[in-house]
Amino acid sequence: MRTAREIREEIEARFGFFPPFFAPAEDDAQVLENLWRQSLLAYVDNPLPALFREKLFAWLSRYCAVPYCIVCHSCALRPMGMRASEVLALLESLPPPHGAIDETLSRLESNHAGLERWPAPGSALEEDLFRCSVFLFVDQARAERCRERVRRLLGPVRYGHLIVFLAYVKTCLLWVEAHPELSYEADQRARENLGPLLQEEPRLGEFFAGYTERVRQEREAREREEREAARAGERAEALSQTLSQRTEALRESEAHLRLALESAALGTWDFNPLTGELRWDARCEALFGLPMGTPVDYPTFLSSVVPEERERVEASVARALAPGGDGEYREEFRIRRFQDGLERWVTSRGQCFFDEQGHAVRFMGTVTDVTERRRAEDDLRFLAQASVVLSSSLDYEDTLRRVATLVVPVLADWCGVDVVDEQGRVHRLINVHRDPEKVRLSEELHRRYPIQPDASSGVPRVLRTGEPELIPEVTDEGLVRYARDAEHLRLMRELGLRSYLTVALRSRGRVLGALTLVRAETGRRYGQEELRLAEDLARRVAVSVDNALLYREAQKAIGLRDGFLQVAAHELRTPVTALKLNVQSLVSGARREEAWSERTVSRLTGLERGVGRLGVLVDELLDVSRITSGRLVLRPEELDLAELVREVAGRFRPEAERAGCILHVRVPGPVVSRWDRLRLEQVLSNLLSNALKYGAGQPVEVALSTSGERVLLRVRDEGIGIEPAVQARIFERFERAVSDRHYGGLGLGLWISREIVTAMRGTLHVESAPGQGATFSVALPRG
Repeated sequence: MRTAREIREEIEARFGFFPPFFAPAEDDAQVLENLWRQSLLAYVDNPLPALFREKLFAWLSRYCAVPYCIVCHSCALRPMGMRASEVLALLESLPPPHGAIDETLSRLESNHAGLERWPAPGSALEEDLFRCSVFLFVDQARAERCRERVRRLLGPVRYGHLIVFLAYVKTCLLWVEAHPELSYEADQRARENLGPLLQEEPRLGEFFAGYTERVRQEREAREREEREAARAGERAEALSQTLSQRTEALRESEAHLRLALESAALGTWDFNPLTGELRWDARCEALFGLPMGTPVDYPTFLSSVVPEERERVEASVARALAPGGDGEYREEFRIRRFQDGLERWVTSRGQCFFDEQGHAVRFMGTVTDVTERRRAEDDLRFLAQASVVLSSSLDYEDTLRRVATLVVPVLADWCGVDVVDEQGRVHRLINVHRDPEKVRLSEELHRRYPIQPDASSGVPRVLRTGEPELIPEVTDEGLVRYARDAEHLRLMRELGLRSYLTVALRSRGRVLGALTLVRAETGRRYGQEELRLAEDLARRVAVSVDNALLYREAQKAIGLRDGFLQVAAHELRTPVTALKLNVQSLVSGARREEAWSERTVSRLTGLERGVGRLGVLVDELLDVSRITSGRLVLRPEELDLAELVREVAGRFRPEAERAGCILHVRVPGPVVSRWDRLRLEQVLSNLLSNALKYGAGQPVEVALSTSGERVLLRVRDEGIGIEPAVQARIFERFERAVSDRHYGGLGLGLWISREIVTAMRGTLHVESAPGQGATFSVALPRG
């Protein structure tokens, strides 16, 4: 049996990285082997089209309570060509209604010939197959007829691939829910694509934050449709026979029993609309913060609902009690507990029963605490918003200030960020409070009593150890112990601290700083849930800060490099020019005097070419300096571009002969406008030099044409060609399409050419394929 390490290496070889999905199985090689074999068979090597698989996996991941699957597989769609808006539209689409599947299958059967091969991506046929696949997954209990018809349409082989994939998705969702510690942040697909997706379509963050609630609403809507269909059947039956009083009583009794059974773990309530009597069971009393046996009535219940939601809840109750309605009641709202004033989210469901005259006689239902679910959704939504902010800029100070503004007042009344500089000193970088007066007070406190690096608590301890610090309740005794003197104590008391936590900003094993959250005016306490959220936020903040610092260091290094190149190029230009003149003089003299041997003349000619190439490299380095510093100056003059093309091509004919290339020049009559002659000569020389270098032994063509007010210059070779993935990169500084071991140069020519053409309000692009040569096109405006 293979070791876990051997299996991991195979997984990394297939994916290019080790997905966190497999991490929980690393301790057991047998489990890891089984999980990987399932993944290979049903997912990695499944013959279903890759884009169809990923879209289906992303959509079905909505039924997983852990966001790992839906985020990672949504991110996988971006490299496949889907825009962020298309990903959002896919995820927001509703599951197909049961009644609509027959219509979908009929369309597929009428186009059965089109299913001999898998339909084109995005076609109507593929969309119908997608809906059927979703229905097979979501409504397994009612999908038998659908399964048979899909099997006939796809054939046993492709149907088998689809069923294996759906079963694998179900297994994955169960596996991820069994390991809620899995984090999409550790997945390379999410790291590379989540930020750009959220930046392109911010509503995706809102969807990820609330998708579990959305799925719950969809499921309830489907159940509601089924209940309405059932009620329609009951009403039709009622037209044919009179229901007896005993049948009504039995129905009410059955409903009461059903509610009681469903409420085994919930609070229950029973309201008599005729007498106003309201009864709560012990769980309901505990949820609302009332001592057992406390008398309650409807106004008591309403007073517990927070004021901003009271009107909505009262209207919903009124609709349930109204004659002629279905009597159904379902609401989710916030309450404020009677004893301690803590806010909680609750879901309440109920059913009203009516007498033969249509009067409400009984209203009963359940209530359950959903605070933790709502908190988790709010946390996910907040982290999504924070991720968008953190990915929006590489100015980390501005980004941290925006994140702190997002934190206050959602998570804290006051937020501080301390960072460690290159000398190891701690600086208070961000200080945000909901009350501007408290900001000034906090700054004064920090100025008069700066952080002591060796302090045994607070920010210094967190920076030293990397461990968080949580104080759920800041007491006056604690302030007295922490204060350095009476004035220090007075200032801290004036800040009104009530609850406090500090977490480290860690990235790549380094502590970059600390994030401090404080609650004061709101009076709410921090607990383990808030600490976990703060640590999650701190991880994101630390990565953003680290990236910004790396970017700053890279920009500094680039500046130093450009400065060095500028100085080096200037220092080299004078001796290279002198060398070039001397070599040219020697070559001219050798050609005039017969005393020089042919071999010596040949060597001097080669030396002349080498010195010429060296001069070109020095000029390129000087151009880099001019362009990066914004000192590239154009000197337009009246110019016949056709004549210039013929002239430059003529100078390259000896080089073309040495490269074994036939140089074709196709230009029309005069093409006159105002351009910079030397710079256009430089662009054309770069393109021709590359064409002869990479297309040696093959024809090279230079063509000039006009179209309205634009001129198009093309240089075409039939050489080695350029990989599609490299074509955008070759226009960057010091980049090249092939190894410099086989072809010389600094990788600057195309970048300089593009900058020159752009400065002339033109464009430069390439069309190429491996082994089929390359065409570089320069488009310039006339005038």
